[in-house]
Amino acid sequence: MANVLFFLVSRPRFVNAIDDAYFNEASAIDHIDIGLLGYFRQLKDAGIKIAFDTGYPENIQQGLIKRLGFDKVADAYISSYQVTEGRPYPYMIHHLMEQTKVMNVKRVCKVGDSVRDIQEGRNAGCGLVVGVLSGADSFQELMNAGAHMVCERVTDIPVPQRQPTLGNQRLPDFS
Repeated sequence: MANVLFFLVSRPRFVNAIDDAYFNEASAIDHIDIGLLGYFRQLKDAGIKIAFDTGYPENIQQGLIKRLGFDKVADAYISSYQVTEGRPYPYMIHHLMEQTKVMNVKRVCKVGDSVRDIQEGRNAGCGLVVGVLSGADSFQELMNAGAHMVCERVTDIPVPQRQPTLGNQRLPDFS
């Protein structure tokens, strides 16, 4: 989701401005990459869980999730309004891990387009923190914040192959 910065605008005016920009009938809001939903489906097919966090209020996040069709691919999402502190604190990531039943933070890839996104991922201890150049921050700023790598678009991140699982099978006892 895009980060928007407004100066000297009161909270109600900010929320109204976002509502107007994103949700009126003339809004041109769209995916940052035409193949984004297909990419998310590939991730899901590979067994990857998809979760979103944002600094927007819950109603705006829910509206964006629905408008962009992310409700069809998201396993979970959270707003900074649902935790005690937003980015760069790690709390949204930790709550999303709990919701998606991901136990090991080293298996989490945090992707973001701002320095605060990168800081959030590093503070959470994510195994991979990826910056994307769809936001206001530059390659160098994202790297300086601690990104492990920076991509032009989120869809440039390779989709991992699905790992076979043993399921209910047991390994033989060789003792």
